[in-house]
Amino acid sequence: MTAFPHTLPPLIWQPEPPTVSAALRRLIQATSLTLVLQATGADFRVQVAFQGERAQRWPGEEVGGNAFHVRQVWLLLNDTPVVWARSVCPLAGAWPSILACGTQPLGKRLFDGRLAAERSPLAFAAVPSAQQEQAARAVCLRRSAFDLNGEKMVLTEGFMPELARFLEE
Repeated sequence: MTAFPHTLPPLIWQPEPPTVSAALRRLIQATSLTLVLQATGADFRVQVAFQGERAQRWPGEEVGGNAFHVRQVWLLLNDTPVVWARSVCPLAGAWPSILACGTQPLGKRLFDGRLAAERSPLAFAAVPSAQQEQAARAVCLRRSAFDLNGEKMVLTEGFMPELARFLEE
């Protein structure tokens, strides 16, 4: 498996998805990746790459403070990594306990109707082929921020080329 990215290359974030296949475009615009990936019929699971305190943040992950709680996971279909996700929040507050969901998908917690979190509009970035290794081979990314009673959590998701095998056009 490709190593999880430690940093991201400089990217241009846009309000509209980059030019990708119609199936990938539908997926990257979906509210919950968990539901869409589970609907592929493939065996879906979450593999935690890291969870804990980090001092380094990526551009766009401004959540306050100098140290952050970070959860980095791979989303797998039939044991193939197809999406990586990185969630970043302040060390204190409600978000670290919400992110402490182990191998359960964060999407279940975010979208089951029990959290009163508000989501920002999605932002998208194409990853130029020369920079895909830096982005753990992701071809495009999306990012959004969730606000829960004034507390912020930033979620960045990277879409791997292998995802295409599981999507119907």
